[in-house]
This record gives sequence, C-alpha cells and structure tokens, in this order.
Amino acid sequence: MTALQSAPVHQVSGESRHYPELDGVRGLAILGVLLAHAANFLAVVPATSAGHVLLTIFMPGWGGVDLFFTLSGFLITGILLRTRTRSHYFSSFYMRRVLRIFPIYYLFLIGSVIFAHFSPMMALRIPSNLETRISYFVYLQNWPIFWQGWMGLSTFWGAYWSLAVEEQFYMVWPTILRFVKPRMVLLLCIAAFLLGWPERLYMFHHVGLALGVMQWPFSRLDGLFVGAIIALYKELYGRAIPIRWATISFLSGAAIFLQIAAAHSVELGNGNGIHVWTSGVTAFALMSGGLIAASQHRIGWLHRILTVRPLVIAGRLSYGMYIYHLTIYQLIVSFRRRFIIPQGLANTNILVCLAWIAFAILVVTGVAELSFRFVEAPFLRLKRFFPSPAAPAVQN
Repeated sequence: MTALQSAPVHQVSGESRHYPELDGVRGLAILGVLLAHAANFLAVVPATSAGHVLLTIFMPGWGGVDLFFTLSGFLITGILLRTRTRSHYFSSFYMRRVLRIFPIYYLFLIGSVIFAHFSPMMALRIPSNLETRISYFVYLQNWPIFWQGWMGLSTFWGAYWSLAVEEQFYMVWPTILRFVKPRMVLLLCIAAFLLGWPERLYMFHHVGLALGVMQWPFSRLDGLFVGAIIALYKELYGRAIPIRWATISFLSGAAIFLQIAAAHSVELGNGNGIHVWTSGVTAFALMSGGLIAASQHRIGWLHRILTVRPLVIAGRLSYGMYIYHLTIYQLIVSFRRRFIIPQGLANTNILVCLAWIAFAILVVTGVAELSFRFVEAPFLRLKRFFPSPAAPAVQN
C-alpha cells in the first residue's frame, strides 16, 4: 500500500510541508496489522478469559489496513492534484510507484516460488495452483476467480490482497484526477463512500464470505475515498479540513465501532462476521479520516503521541514489515513447535503468548530494516530521475 510503502519523510521546498504525525499514523497502522495477525496466525493465544480479552483487543487491528488505505488516498491524491497539469504526469507517477513497490514484492514472490521447488514446507505455504500464483504477479489476487477462501490468508502471500486493491485503484485514479474537475471528483468520492456499506451488505446477503467479498476492490475502497476527500478539500479550499469535521468523523466511526463491540463482541474476537466486515469497515475509514485530518492541525498532544520514536521507526519500515510478517510468523510457529516449547504451554500462559508476539514483531522489524537498507533504498534513490515537482513532503 502506498501509505504503507512510503519512505522516510523529509522537508522539501515550495508549497510542501512535512507532517511528522503521518509517520506515526503509518506506524499505528502496521502495528495494528501485526497484532491482529499475531493473534490469528501465531496461534499462541491461550483459551482462557484473559486470552479472549487479548483477542478482543488485538483482532480489530485488521483496521490498520483501512488506515493505510485512508492515508494512501490522502497522500497520493494530494500528489496527483498538485502535479496534474505538469508534463510527464503519468510517467513520473507510475515510475515512482514501480521503484517503491515492485522490488521487494517481486523479489519475495520469485524467491518463494524458487524455494518451493526445494522445500515441501514452502510449497505448502504458497498457492499451489499456477493460475492463482500468476494472479499475484499481476495484482489480481483479490478477484473471486482466483480466490481460495479464507485458507488463502494463511499462506506466506496471504496479506497481499490489500496491495492488489490499491494497485487496481491507482490504475484508474490518476486519469480521473487529470481530466475531471476536483469539485466533481469530490462529489464522486462522497457518493462512492456512501455506497460502500450498502454494497458490502448486498454482497454478504447474496454470496457470503466464501467469495472473498472483503478482499475485492469494490468492498474496500471506503478508506481510499475518505483520504481522497481530505486531499480534495485542501485543494479546493486552500486549507485543511476544519478540526470540528475531523472530530465528527472520528467520533462517528468510534460510535459505530463501539456499537459493534457492545452488541457483537464475539465478532471482534473472531475478527470476522457480517457486522465487523460491513459497518466495521465504514467505522475504521471514518476514524482513520478523522485521525489524518486532525494530524494536519499540529495539535500538541496528538503530535507528541504520533511522533513517539517507535511509531516513527515502524512507519518508516512499514512496507517491508507488511511484506515479510506472515512468513516470519509462520516460520516462528514452526520453529517453536519443533524446538522450543510444547504447544500446550503456549496455549495456557498469557505471558508466554505476549512474549512470543513481542519477539515476532522484533524479528519482523529487524528483517524490514535490513530490507530497507540493502534492497529498497538503492531503488528509491532512482526516483531522482522521475521528479514529482509539487509532491508533498513524503516520498511515495
């Protein structure tokens, strides 16, 4: 995801301004995803009341994906709006994306396929069907024709459906922003956001979860459109969305989420269900939009929270962390079961559970740091050949 795929932020000249809070927003998003998937895929949460509480706290972290979507919609729409009259508009945008997102994504896909020829364990952890494998290489893995059900999420490539959602969106979004007036695009975004919840309800009642309805693009664009609305407002009115509207957005999303927590707490602990996957997506998009809009106002206490050093580091490394984390989680699970600790003890001790989660996140962070330093950074330096003259103070 573009927000997830962003490099460190730096002050640049011109109209751009560095909002360090956005580093922290990105860090919060990846932390939420890591905790949700740790609770789900590390398989160490004890079957106790304390374990149930932990699941209820961690599992809603899947909303970090929607936070990434919202941040991406805000940042990328802002870039495109400020560069839409420039020459090389399309080539500059797409080449900069290629340099940011392709290297480690394709390196990992290709490496997985090659290694699977020599490792039965690896072969079991990536899609076995050739057509499905190819879909990942062309960013179509989230379409129903390739969908393998919820089991697909347990593979090393399971989290990559969200990358496909963004890439499909950005295949058409630059063209819309280039040729349609911003005010019309704003109305389009509002209408599309309002249709998101009814679309998911319709899909659930007619096809259910088996289709992978929550992974195909039309069901997960809420955050991208909310982020775009924030950027479009700034373009049209020359200022950030008023703080009162940011507050209303966040509180509206929080109210929806709390209603789900009160009436459908089991769904929160399981991480799935009609309410969390319909109104829950809307709730996370609204909260994400409120948080990002508020971050533009340099509020003291919010600035201090979002610029805490660990969040900034996580934000800088978030793309690599997202690419590698499921693989690292599952390797740790295999190693633990084989050499370290009986599965029974891991399932009865909450401290053991938390220790394994913390250890796994540290390993993910370390691998992402090495990846950024030795693989991603050299490609990012090539962006100087494809300048984005009016880009904001974030490298996307």
